[in-house]
Amino acid sequence: MSDLTARRQPTLDSDPVRTAMPWAVLFSGTPWVGGAHRQHALARELTTEHHVMFVDPPGQRPRWQATVTQVDRALWHAVPPTAVPLGRHLPPGNEINRWVAAGALRRWLHHHGGRIRLLWMDEDLAAPCADRLPAAAVVYDATDLDWTFTRWWNRRHLRRNLARALTAADLVLASSSALPERMPLLGPVPVVLPNGCDPTHFAVDGPVAPLVACLRGPIVGYCGAVDTRAFDADLVAAVARARPHWTFLLIGPSTRSGRAPLRGLDNVILTGPVGYTDIPALLRGCDVTVIPYRVGGLIDYVHPKKCYEYLALGKPVVATALPALRKLEGLVRIAAGPAAFTEALATELDTAAVPEQIARRRAVAAANSWAHRGQRLRNLLEGLPR
Repeated sequence: MSDLTARRQPTLDSDPVRTAMPWAVLFSGTPWVGGAHRQHALARELTTEHHVMFVDPPGQRPRWQATVTQVDRALWHAVPPTAVPLGRHLPPGNEINRWVAAGALRRWLHHHGGRIRLLWMDEDLAAPCADRLPAAAVVYDATDLDWTFTRWWNRRHLRRNLARALTAADLVLASSSALPERMPLLGPVPVVLPNGCDPTHFAVDGPVAPLVACLRGPIVGYCGAVDTRAFDADLVAAVARARPHWTFLLIGPSTRSGRAPLRGLDNVILTGPVGYTDIPALLRGCDVTVIPYRVGGLIDYVHPKKCYEYLALGKPVVATALPALRKLEGLVRIAAGPAAFTEALATELDTAAVPEQIARRRAVAAANSWAHRGQRLRNLLEGLPR
């Protein structure tokens, strides 16, 4: 233990847990309070056979106190210490932060009788933890190519840790069928475990948000970030200009550069950040939903879980040609360019309320629920050491 760590020993608070069920420790790149993402859903699915500790990434500022808090029957949330700021950009800082965090969690688990079966990483920079926590098996869940959305001078740092995580893993998962071909050929062959949805949360029956009820129809809905990395604001702006009598409801946070092409369009409404609980009520009032992502760039590998959430609500979906969505073509209408996208929306609006189509969409969403993903995951984990 370094002098720095010895001087400022983290304090960890939680009720003791001493049962025969092993632990899965998940080092995530998304904080627990970040919402209902893939990481959160799979963590909950793992609780059927494990105590699960969901570990937040290091913070941007120094933090010496660490906490472990129980949030569900077999689920704990850990906020680790951050010894050095900017660890995401400074390799030595990341090593120190992960070394300190892993040591603190190892002591907590030892004190409470924890035996780690799975060390799970969905963040490349968590790779050093695989050397610090004794686990029967290591799982790397590829949800993003982190190096693709950082500055050029930081890409080597992230790619090196990606290689390290893949090499350490006994099982590699990929959230999209388009991801494995973009990953280094290291470690086990990736197994595609696509994103899913919670059909109960995105149920057809339920309230409609007052905001949507006041809007002029038809309403084209989108849920997600309005940014320059994935969202094609130029495409949406062109369609909005072509159909000024349609309302485009964009649900989620936005960046200044992301929303710049939409400036001056009265029929485009940006809600700003919206809590997960409130999203279904906004989408229920939409007539058709969209996934207008950029293609031909660095984010072609994504598998947007919003697609199944739209379908769970019975909404028609129009999307750009993301590789992971091609298998849904026929249910999801794929279109490229403003003219084709506008035409696709018009076609889907004509059949949006057809009961048979709504039932078909909901059935596909149900077959792609997080519960189904969890069963598939448990089958995959059967082959790993216990």
